[in-house]
Amino acid sequence: MERDFDGLTVLPKFIEHKIARAKNEAITAALYEYLMAGNGLFLRARRTEFAACLPVCSKGIRGLPDVQAGVFWNKSELPISVWREILADARLKNDSNDFKEDVYAVYWHEQGEEWRWKAIGRQRRFASTIADDSREEYANACLELHTHPPGAIHFSRADDLDESDKFRIFGILIDVHSTTPKIRFRCGIYDFFAQIPAAWVGEMPGEIIDLNEQEEKLKKILR
Repeated sequence: MERDFDGLTVLPKFIEHKIARAKNEAITAALYEYLMAGNGLFLRARRTEFAACLPVCSKGIRGLPDVQAGVFWNKSELPISVWREILADARLKNDSNDFKEDVYAVYWHEQGEEWRWKAIGRQRRFASTIADDSREEYANACLELHTHPPGAIHFSRADDLDESDKFRIFGILIDVHSTTPKIRFRCGIYDFFAQIPAAWVGEMPGEIIDLNEQEEKLKKILR
């Protein structure tokens, strides 16, 4: 966003480094910014659909205000119907004995003022797929979700390479033919990834297990 200063137009910096002065510090960098706050160091960025504040380091700094980590939506919350439809599509396209990965783009449709999704996978194989980046839906996606075969509950090295240099939310949907399929989300701000709870993305169908939430609960029990 451009700012007026003494009659001059000043373009925002691409990358900024800040010290928090308030709990609701505005994001002003064109790409991303680091924010030092009372509850740690955060990486922040914004786009049309949402803003993200991701923890980089949790070391507290006395005298500075705390800031809230999270994904903050500028559009309406993603409806639960999106996840039900994607799960149904993934089940329909695959036999449990002949599984092939697929990629889904979730994007905001301005004219309809609603969330939509599209399957955009090509070269689909058992443990790999490639998004068709020539599709308009891919260019407009703020969330990119792909299916994984049973038991593959983590993002792969290939996923890291494919998903770097983007500012999006990424997800993997696992065991689609199970009665309890699993999902894992992370937010990527270019070359930095942070695992995030599904609640930051939207309400999930009751049968889908959020692996990040499950693992956090287990950590608390084992402490």
